[in-house]
Amino acid sequence: MKLTKRFENLLEKDFHITEKRKLIFGIPIAILVVAIVLMIVFNFTLGAPLNLSTDFTGGYSVDVKLSNKLTEENRETYYKQIESVLRTVTDENGKTYNISISGAMQSQGIGTDDSSIHVRYSAVSGVSESEMSNLVNPAIISALESGVLGKIPTVAIDGKTITLTYGEVINAQNEGNPFDVLRAQFTKLIPTLNEKYNCGISATESDITLDAQSGNKQIVINCASDVVSSAELESALVDGMKLPDKYYGSVVGGELVGATVSSELLFKAMLAISLALIFMLCYIGLRFQLSSGLACIIALFHDIIIVFAAMAIFHIEINNTFIAAIITILGYSINNSIILFDRVRERMRLASSKKLTPEAVANASIKETLLRSINTTITTLIMILMVAIIGVTDIRIFAFPIIIGLLAGTFSSICIAPSLWALFQRVGKNRENFALAPKNKPEKPAKATELSA
Repeated sequence: MKLTKRFENLLEKDFHITEKRKLIFGIPIAILVVAIVLMIVFNFTLGAPLNLSTDFTGGYSVDVKLSNKLTEENRETYYKQIESVLRTVTDENGKTYNISISGAMQSQGIGTDDSSIHVRYSAVSGVSESEMSNLVNPAIISALESGVLGKIPTVAIDGKTITLTYGEVINAQNEGNPFDVLRAQFTKLIPTLNEKYNCGISATESDITLDAQSGNKQIVINCASDVVSSAELESALVDGMKLPDKYYGSVVGGELVGATVSSELLFKAMLAISLALIFMLCYIGLRFQLSSGLACIIALFHDIIIVFAAMAIFHIEINNTFIAAIITILGYSINNSIILFDRVRERMRLASSKKLTPEAVANASIKETLLRSINTTITTLIMILMVAIIGVTDIRIFAFPIIIGLLAGTFSSICIAPSLWALFQRVGKNRENFALAPKNKPEKPAKATELSA
């Protein structure tokens, strides 16, 4: 109770916010300068000033098809596996690429036989489109198949023994036993391998066993005679002994995808926001004062710029949900500003207001709405923080600009908008409504006749 009382007493004080214009206007300018400097640094170090997703720039995509293995419980595990694999993709020449995932991965058909994970990624900086298509994308697909699906075996040939090691257990009891499929697959492959590579494989289905000691991840083929090993034979075994998609899944895609947020869509979004701001200006100007409307619109521009600056400073990816976040922020911020200017209008109707300065009127209005603004922001912020902490990846990406926008909108509604309004009241005929000293007029030069006299 004492703490609450002290907090209420603190809010009852007049902080003379509008008189501190230089500090208030300096804070967003400083943030903007930091953002611009970091954007220049990112442009030279990372190749782009902003972290734009493929929604804006285009890129590539793959679908990791997982049959019926994808569930709500293991989804995040698959996400981490995919991220880990893409960071260490190596092409056939031994060159390693750090593939950057664009946006959140999307799960589809969870719990069904057609479940999959959709992954979008940007082109590698300095790599041509043809190199991406012919070299990098095949390496990505191969890495995902071996690192995530476990469907491609590694091959070891030692005398009469051929050992195939898979990344996952291969005797899962579903529709048919995958081990039986692989055993039949190998016996059909033997004549082709012997004819093409002259390797001398001689084995029947009974010679092909599943090694339980390896956790049912190895198939051991015991041949009647030594097998002539070669890199070509091992590569053919890898290709020929892939487990069918029915059991482990597949990776498809690697194709170029265009930007979903096209220039036309961006133009329409900017046009819609601009029209909304104009209508807001007209409404607030008619409802209150034109100066109130101008102060509100400038405060809204402040909110947008601060959110952009935050995304640039932390180099967080900007995707199509960012547009929705900006619109949400504008609606929230303008509501707080209108509440404040409603108090300003009520005070302006009082006869005593003519004895006050515009700063005094604005400060008194801030004082009356401060507790409400803080309470509204805190309650909203708690909800958004919970969503950001425990929500899915798509929601977290949306939550960050909302959090920054909430803080920026509260600051602009309490500090920037009333400070601008008070500044506008010192211009033109608005001065007549307040107790302001008249402007010092320059003295007229004396006439020539007066000087001669």
